[in-house]
Amino acid sequence: MHPLIRSRALLAGYLFGWLAFGVVFLFSARIESAPWKEAILLAAIAAGLAAVLFPYSYYSCRALPLRSTPPPTLAAGWIGSALVMGGLWSALLLAISKHLQLLPPHYLTWQGWVSFGLTGSFMYLVTVAMHYVIIAHQHSEESLRTEQELRELAREAELKALRAQLNPHFLFNSLNSISALTSIDPKGARKMCVLLADFLRKSLKLGERPIVPLAEELTLLRAYLDIEQIRFGNRLRVEWSVDAEAEKAEIPTLLLQPLVENAIKHGIAQLPEGGILRFSAHASNGFVEVLLENARDPEADVPAGLGMGLQQVKRRLRGRYGNGASFEAKSLEAGFVVAMTFPIDAGDDSHD
Repeated sequence: MHPLIRSRALLAGYLFGWLAFGVVFLFSARIESAPWKEAILLAAIAAGLAAVLFPYSYYSCRALPLRSTPPPTLAAGWIGSALVMGGLWSALLLAISKHLQLLPPHYLTWQGWVSFGLTGSFMYLVTVAMHYVIIAHQHSEESLRTEQELRELAREAELKALRAQLNPHFLFNSLNSISALTSIDPKGARKMCVLLADFLRKSLKLGERPIVPLAEELTLLRAYLDIEQIRFGNRLRVEWSVDAEAEKAEIPTLLLQPLVENAIKHGIAQLPEGGILRFSAHASNGFVEVLLENARDPEADVPAGLGMGLQQVKRRLRGRYGNGASFEAKSLEAGFVVAMTFPIDAGDDSHD
């Protein structure tokens, strides 16, 4: 499809250009002592004919791309077509002018036809240059669009790979918990198996959707903590503080799972007396702030950098929200804190 048909702005600019040409033609006719009425009509016909005839050069420009067409071929092609189209424009203009008696007799000769033909050829070449500029702009937009699509595909593939890594990660941890429990509390182990089966059923169903409301994610998280509660008993104490507005935010599925696993595995599980796991999520000014705090052994070595689970969460946040999200994890004297913020409404162009 011709770009002038697709873009109203481009069509308006194109017509404005021929309007300017008509004005120049008008004053040229006036210099030649043509009356105002005849000069205006002649200028309108000249601009109108050019506006109708010359846009078809766009398809020739597509057939003769600047970068891949040899210069001699370009020169021969455009000089030839310019002479043909300029001659056609000149012949039509003179024929209509003769019929309407707009020009004096000395213009209706072969010299007049050549003079107008050269003018038409020049304006045709100007139109050709305009079309090459339009084509270059189209190629630039297509390249940017393709590059953006490739980036989106790469990001989506990376995030899908991260989610695929998460599923076995928390499953293995849960099975290890059951294994540790079977020798000391078989009844509890059986109960834990039932809870794990229910948890896996919910997680698989939830995992079919890349994005879920925070409320659903927390329901799954509570189910996971119910399993761990059997293993740790009174050693694991959980405190929740979540407001209703924050629960509406949509987040990547299983985003919070690695955070809670790390908090239990590297924090509370290392303490003989256990500890408190605090989870809070509050909305403010269009953002949700999530805070996860857990007790840890103050004598344990402070980990250098982020572990795999925390790195995955950070990367998934960046993939979903871009620069609109923040993530911070730090060790305190007797605890570990993970804080992250993200928009309640991520917009339509977000992905996970």
